[in-house]
Amino acid sequence: MGRRWLVLCLAVVAQMASLSALFGVAFVLPELRQTYGITITQAGTLAGLPSLGLLLTLLGWGVVIDRYGERFTMTASLALTALLLALFPTVEGPVGVGSLLFLVGAAGGPVNAAGGRLVMGWFAVRERGLAMGLRQTAQPLGMGLSAALMPILAHHHGFAAAMLLPGVLAVAVLPLVVLFAVPPPDSAASGSAGAGRSPATSSPYRHAAIWRVHAVSMLLGVPQFTVVTYALVYLVEQHGWSAPTAGALMAAVQIPGALARMGAGVWSDRAGSRLGPVRVVSGCGAVTLVLLAAASSLSEAAVVLLVVGAVLTMSHNGLTFTAVAETAGMVWAGRAMAAQNSLQAVSSTLTPVLMGVLIDWFDYRAAFVAAAVFGAAAIAVIPRTRRVGARAARQP
Repeated sequence: MGRRWLVLCLAVVAQMASLSALFGVAFVLPELRQTYGITITQAGTLAGLPSLGLLLTLLGWGVVIDRYGERFTMTASLALTALLLALFPTVEGPVGVGSLLFLVGAAGGPVNAAGGRLVMGWFAVRERGLAMGLRQTAQPLGMGLSAALMPILAHHHGFAAAMLLPGVLAVAVLPLVVLFAVPPPDSAASGSAGAGRSPATSSPYRHAAIWRVHAVSMLLGVPQFTVVTYALVYLVEQHGWSAPTAGALMAAVQIPGALARMGAGVWSDRAGSRLGPVRVVSGCGAVTLVLLAAASSLSEAAVVLLVVGAVLTMSHNGLTFTAVAETAGMVWAGRAMAAQNSLQAVSSTLTPVLMGVLIDWFDYRAAFVAAAVFGAAAIAVIPRTRRVGARAARQP
């Protein structure tokens, strides 16, 4: 009984380290721009490179998860991530930094999918909303830690020194993964060779439902990564905040963000639906971003709306991630979650670049409105509210 909660905690901490490495650069964009004399669009492009590396390698990592298991995959990923982050002080110029950021994304991708499958195996279907909601708190917690510490490190010691922080986190969690990241003894999703390849189970990708969940996740990634990437630099450039102060606010925002993910998970368990709550959260997030664009010249109102928007746009991840795994069934869950992460990486790669162009050509208001449009589009794509189905219910 207690072992599954230990595994859940480990999955959270490992994902915190991985996500800090993948997306922490967003919290040091002012120092990145100052160090290399680049535009906001160029900085946004660099911030999107870890997601590009993630996109191009995640399906391959999914094969590694299936063949060698979660513990091997997470260990290899965290070790490679720490090694690459240790190289930042040795490179010069935006090309070298961009190359390392790409490689960090390529190395750091599988922790989310592997940890997700691990948790899915340890928890019964009626508890998965809560369990996966708790696991998905890793993103706001990891981003909060990064937002609190990386701007301070960058301000006093430079961009390269700040990028060492995620490496320290990865090294710290590595021995825990080696010791405890094991599947339940009776789980069919053990990650051993051949697991999840039964020819008796038809591919969920023959049906539209799983593709619609993937599409919803991609669309909702646009408002989420718009806020993640540009909130801090927006506060600095538009409202005159210092980078450490803006980072402290974005760190504090992650606490209600984590609570929102847990609450959404409990909500979905009680409602018997993962996607019904997503529809509500998506609509509220889109409305908030439109209001933020309208109030962007009013400092206090804009900051409040930015905080609310940040919480709402990060609240869907646990629900969509659980929905895609349950739609696929445990036999296909590992590959489905890797595919979900790959498609999310499309959003997290392109969003910083495209929104950076909008900000350069127009202003931050245009980016917020565009992000709201994607959030509204997701509502139209969400399948009709479905209760957790028989396929998921048969899983342990």
